[in-house]
This record gives sequence, C-alpha cells and structure tokens, in this order.
Amino acid sequence: MKRFWFVLVPTLALALVLGLGYWVGVFVSTSRITNLADSFEKGESLAGVLSVTPLSDRQRNGIAKVYIRPDLDRSAISWAVPSQLTPFVGTAPRPGVHQNASINSWQMRNQNELSVPKKKGIYRIFLTGGSTAFGSGAPSQDRTIGALLEMKLNEQDGRMARPRRFEVFTFANPAWSTTQERIGIENYLSELEPDLILSLSGNNDVFWGDAGRNVLWYSTFSDDYFSAMVNAALSTAGRKLPPPLPHAGAIAGKVEPKMVAARAKKNILLGATALTHGDSIVNWIYFLQPNLAASKKALSEREQEFLTSSREYYKECYTQIARSLRDVQLKNFSLIDLSGLFDSAGAGDEIFLDQFHFGDVGNYIIAGAMAQEVERRLQ
Repeated sequence: MKRFWFVLVPTLALALVLGLGYWVGVFVSTSRITNLADSFEKGESLAGVLSVTPLSDRQRNGIAKVYIRPDLDRSAISWAVPSQLTPFVGTAPRPGVHQNASINSWQMRNQNELSVPKKKGIYRIFLTGGSTAFGSGAPSQDRTIGALLEMKLNEQDGRMARPRRFEVFTFANPAWSTTQERIGIENYLSELEPDLILSLSGNNDVFWGDAGRNVLWYSTFSDDYFSAMVNAALSTAGRKLPPPLPHAGAIAGKVEPKMVAARAKKNILLGATALTHGDSIVNWIYFLQPNLAASKKALSEREQEFLTSSREYYKECYTQIARSLRDVQLKNFSLIDLSGLFDSAGAGDEIFLDQFHFGDVGNYIIAGAMAQEVERRLQ
C-alpha cells in the first residue's frame, strides 16, 4: 500500500502540474486572440471610435451638430462594420445587422436582397467607395448616401423620359481605395446587371498615399486584423509565422501626388474597360468626394481642430487626381468633382463629422448632388 501511494502521489502531482500548464497556455493564447478582437471591435460603432480616439472635448461632444436630430445613440451608429474574408478584394462587409447597418447576403449595405435576373422596370445602380460611401457615422440605414440617393431618384421619377423604379445597392467598405472598387466592378458588379456604376471616392487613395502605401499592393485595416488573428493562432500552435511583405508595406515618406493620381487613373481605365461587353456598355460616374482638407468652406472651430499637417498634401493630390481623371478618354466614364460641394457654407454650418465623414446633414447634400447628376444624364 505504501508503494502504491508512493507512485500515485507523484503521478497525480505531475498530472496536476501538466494540466495547470495546459490551461495557463490556453488562457494566455486565447487572451491574445480575445484582446485582438476586443481592440478591433471597438471601431465598429461611433461610440467606440470616440472612446479610443484622442480628441478634444469640442471634437467629441460637438458631433451632434452635424446631425439633423442631435439626440442620437452613438453606440447604435455603425462606423467600421465587421468584415469577413472576401474573394479578390481581401475583406468586405459581413452579412447581417451590425449596429444600424444592414448588410445583405451580397455584402451590400441594403436591407433588400439583389434580384437576379433583374426585375422588369428596375434601373439598377451600384455605389462603391470607402467609409463615406458605406455610411460610417450615418444615424440610420435610410440616411446613408446610397439610401438617400435611391429615395431622391424615385421621388423625381416622374420627370424622367421613361417611368422606372431605381434601386441603389452600396458595395463599399471602410479603407477601400480605387483598387478594391475596380476589382469589385470587374469581378462582381459588372456581372449583376448594372445600369449605372457610381463611385464616391478619391479620399482613401490620398489617405494611403499619405501613409506611404501603394494602393495597388497594400492591405486594409480589416485585412491586417485577419492576418494578426491567423498569426496568433499559428503562434499558439507553435508554427512558423509567415514573414512580413516589405513591398506591401509603407515607404519612407509620402507617395508623390502625381503617383497617387496615376494609380487612381490606372484603376479607372481597367474598371471602365471591364464595363464594356461587346454592344453592352455600362456608364461609370466617379464623384471625387468632399473632404475637410480640400474644402474651401469657412470652418467652424470644431472642424478646424480636425485639420492636420497633411492638408496641403491632400489638396495637391486632389488637384492631380481631378486633372488626371479628366483626361480619361473613355465614353462610359466621367468625373464629377464634389470636393468643393460645401465651399459656400459658413462657419456656423457644421457639416464635417471629422476629416472625411459626415452626419446626415452632409449625406443629404451629397446624395442630392449625385441624384441631380444622374437625373441630368437620364433626361
């Protein structure tokens, strides 16, 4: 009996130590993954973004002025919608309801599903772009730029030469540049019976250029998140981690404005060509989106606080992009520069939520300008 206990006690002690070590290892590894997820998920809502972004009290508390109704629940407003791995574009919005954003099974911000084949009498528009086109900061689903555009077009339908019903589906994602837009148009939207493609874009090409990134070969924040999660899992399993890709990283300094414009133009030429299939040609209107740096609006004190040392860089890039895209000689492409859309507004008119985004006050104005251009072309 003494021999039995002599063997059993050390064995139990060893098993206890091994078991404790296992659970400690599991706790440490899962904590790493949980911390990554928790940190990233804070950016999903406006409240989360405001809580982690270093802002002054005026910047944080004054945002209510850019909304028609200031009594809003910031935790219910979608900012960077959860994404998932998506063919060719890296990541795109995850289907489902996230805060006030409804994403259909086509990964488009719309409560309605896409009908294929298209129903008779439907005029189908796809809106592409980054976070502004997606609707980051919109107080509700029906006050995103895409939803307001659809509403305005259907209100004006009686003026059109042919009665029709418009539908606008937004295929956009925060941090997308003209590269993801172009790939989405080439591989996805062009196959879904579009009548018209609209882009509200340009800002993110400059944003990534300001960060020294090549928009033709880079990863977005969501892409980096998934990469970090995979690396955490591989590390936990004791596997060798893949090396970083130096050519997909940042260069020293900013990308030259002419290069930013040249890469945008390359994406436009490729995307517009993909919208031409024999006798079938789909038009593409590219709206250069307003941003705080390029605007000549008289800024409020709160808006002024969002200006950065990169203001002149943004202005020069926008000048180069507009100049470059005006030179595109394709019948199905046209540029509409909305960078000066708010120039006539006064300092008392709060429009910019931050450097690049808007509440529904700005969304209404942008959607109205886009609808006016679509109507003009259809008439």
